[in-house]
This record gives sequence, structure tokens and C-alpha cells, in this order.
Amino acid sequence: MTKNFYAVVLFLTASVSALAQLKSPSEFIPNYGKQISYYHQVEDYFKYLTENSALIKKQQYGLTNEQRDLNLYFISDAENLKNLEQIRLNNLASIGLSDSKSATAQDKIIVWLSFNVHGNEFAGTESAMTVAYELLNPTNEETKKWLKNTIVILDPCINPDGYSRYGNWLREISGKKNHPSLYDREHMEEWPGGRYNHYLFDLNRDWAWQTQAESQQRIKVYNQWMPQVHTDVHEMSYNSPYFFPPASRAFA
Repeated sequence: MTKNFYAVVLFLTASVSALAQLKSPSEFIPNYGKQISYYHQVEDYFKYLTENSALIKKQQYGLTNEQRDLNLYFISDAENLKNLEQIRLNNLASIGLSDSKSATAQDKIIVWLSFNVHGNEFAGTESAMTVAYELLNPTNEETKKWLKNTIVILDPCINPDGYSRYGNWLREISGKKNHPSLYDREHMEEWPGGRYNHYLFDLNRDWAWQTQAESQQRIKVYNQWMPQVHTDVHEMSYNSPYFFPPASRAFA
């Protein structure tokens, strides 16, 4: 009896300890930050997060033309995730798109984060894993406060086919040492490159026209939520940033 009791105590202690810790991307993925991650490694990491945290929930919203999963991850505190559907309806009711408002589920801010619409701007998907980790990190007291009043909808890769095309190419031509020169091979991507999807459409130009499978599937879920904040994460060339303050005119 005594041995069994101690075995149970040790098991529960180990389980609580495991839940109190999460592996960061650099602890989970070999060479994270030094080499592009494969798409299946990205999916494996988010699967690990959903299996080891009560603050994240997965929704697969579609498939790409090359049959890769398109996934969303809802990140908030556990109570909000339990009331996710009512929070969604409350948000729609606040803008006149639903009559199903409930006082039992308080209104929350909804923030949608989109990464890697251009497949070869791979820092987006890589950073999405770190963003998710920091939001879920049990030792991060600041993000715990945020998640009490916020639903984060995180799409780690809008363009998995382009991301995978670029990643496979980059790994094939990369050597043991990185070369910083702009004219080295790894900085001279061959056409069609990873920017585009399977049919070589620029998905960043398809938000309005909705001609591609990825866009059509994503906008259905987006319209079901109508977030207050949407962030579309890109990379920019170091010597050609395209930024202008709100008061300035954009050039065509």
C-alpha cells in the first residue's frame, strides 16, 4: 500500500511539473533559428503545444492544393476557451451580425495573427512558433493577464505549399556555413520561388478576389469571427522597406 501510494504521488508530481513547463521552439526543433523548419516540424510543434497546454485549441480550416493542412490555433485562458462559441456570437452581435448575445460570456478582444502569406518570407512562420510559446509559457505573467480578456487566433502559415517549396530548396542548396553576401546562392532564389502558392498566385493579392483555395477557406472562418485586430506578418528587404505613417499618401 505504501509503495503504491508513493508511486501515485510521484506520478502526480511529475505530471504537474510537466504541465508547468513547455519546451520552446529551440528546445523542440533541431537548428531552430539557424535553418528553416520543415512544415511538418511546425505542425509537430503546435501539436505538442495543444497536448501540453490547456490554453490552446486547434481548428483545421482546410487543405492546400498539395494537401497540406491549413490550421488555426485559438489561444486564451481556459475559461474563455470553454466559452469560445458564445464569445464569437457576442462579438458578431456587437456589430449587428447576430442576435445570440449572452451576458454569461463577457465580451473579449479578438486578435487574429496571420503569418507567411508569402512562402519565402519564412521568418513569419518561424516567429509564429515563438509567439505561441510566449503566449502559453506558464512562467510569463504578462501574457497570462492579456489572455484573460483576449482571444488570439493564430494562423502560423497561410501558404504552406509556398513555404515548403522554399524550405526544401533552401535546405538543398545550403552548406554547413552561412554566407552573408547578397550574391551567394542561398540569396538568389530561382523562379518560381516560394512566394506563391501551388498555382503561382500571390496570396497576398488574393485577399480581395478570393480566387484561390487557401483564401476561400480562410475567409469563411474569418467572417465567422470578424476580429477587431488583424495582423498580417511579412518580411521586408533590408534596403527597401515599404512603410508610411497613416497621415501620408501611399504610392501605387
